[in-house]
Amino acid sequence: MHPVFLVFAVCAFASGFALRTIDPLIVPIAQRFVVAPATAALLSTAYALPYALAQPFLGPLGDRFGKIRCMRVCIAALTVTLTLGVFAPSFEILMGSRIASGIFAGGLIPLVLAGLGDSFELGERQVMIGRMLFAIITGQMLGSAVAGFANDAFGWRSALGAAALVGLVAATLTWTVGPRGSAPPAHAHASILVLYRRVFENPKAIWLYAAVILEGALVFGLFPFVGQLLIERTGSSLADAPRQAGLVLGAFGIGGLAYALAVRRVIGLLGVRRMCIVGSLAAGGSYAALATFGLWWLDALAMAVAGLSYYMLHNSLQTEATEVAPSARGSAVALFACGFFVGQATGPLLFGVLLHGVGFPAALVASFIGLVLLGQLVVRKVIA
Repeated sequence: MHPVFLVFAVCAFASGFALRTIDPLIVPIAQRFVVAPATAALLSTAYALPYALAQPFLGPLGDRFGKIRCMRVCIAALTVTLTLGVFAPSFEILMGSRIASGIFAGGLIPLVLAGLGDSFELGERQVMIGRMLFAIITGQMLGSAVAGFANDAFGWRSALGAAALVGLVAATLTWTVGPRGSAPPAHAHASILVLYRRVFENPKAIWLYAAVILEGALVFGLFPFVGQLLIERTGSSLADAPRQAGLVLGAFGIGGLAYALAVRRVIGLLGVRRMCIVGSLAAGGSYAALATFGLWWLDALAMAVAGLSYYMLHNSLQTEATEVAPSARGSAVALFACGFFVGQATGPLLFGVLLHGVGFPAALVASFIGLVLLGQLVVRKVIA
């Protein structure tokens, strides 16, 4: 494995792992600190919101001071803040550690993608970004799974300790593998405003960022309502719905892993433009099919197809983000990542309005129509 790719992969894995570690720990943390579960659930927001908001600032820092250098600082700081969470004596300190962790984690994956843009020519870049998705998705899936098992065996602090240990391994590799130093970037003295001005000099930029916001909203708007979908459409019981919803959502990640493993073959078979059209059609069709299925495992199969198809589209947008402004690549990718999180944040709100207004079948068909139109937007305005 190329040393630089290894550095990128371990940072992406550690960021994804830390992102999902807290999800299975809400109830035991609420019990330990005697707070309501809804209050403890804010720990997820405390990580995700700073993660999103920090990216437009950390991306330009990578452009100014060097991406590898900034990644080394971020992964080391992430390890420290995760460790503080392990020993937090109060809920307030734990909350503060999660906020700090989110800030530093937000500087990793966007700089990873921008670094891949610097390291690989465009023809090979989409394949390498697709392979990097394997590290990101695996980190996210293992973060939840390991946290659940660790909590059952040793308590919730051990689960946070596992995330800190992953961060320590990643920090050690990042500081010892790869280039030890580099000349300052040519745009080392450019301000944030100058760097973002370079991004929007490309007329594709506005369409690219609009597309990724729409993509995040259309694809992830359904996710918080999967349990309700299973109860209403497949007859799952209140006791079984959480477990089955976890398996259905996990199938989406498995579809993403399948794409990451087959990315070169998929691109070779379809080409980028056709892949975007097929991906949007198949992802939308999978969501529409959820309105007709009466068994939860059929929903899981549909979500696996949706995951595979979604990453066909998302991987193409990621690659475009690394090329929209080569002289401000860190800034361009950071803004892309921020837009993606904005879409994920607004999607459930919009889907919830549709759901309560017209019901699941119509809301899922609306998602299908939106994804089909998104595919057309991408191939006409972004990939063209």
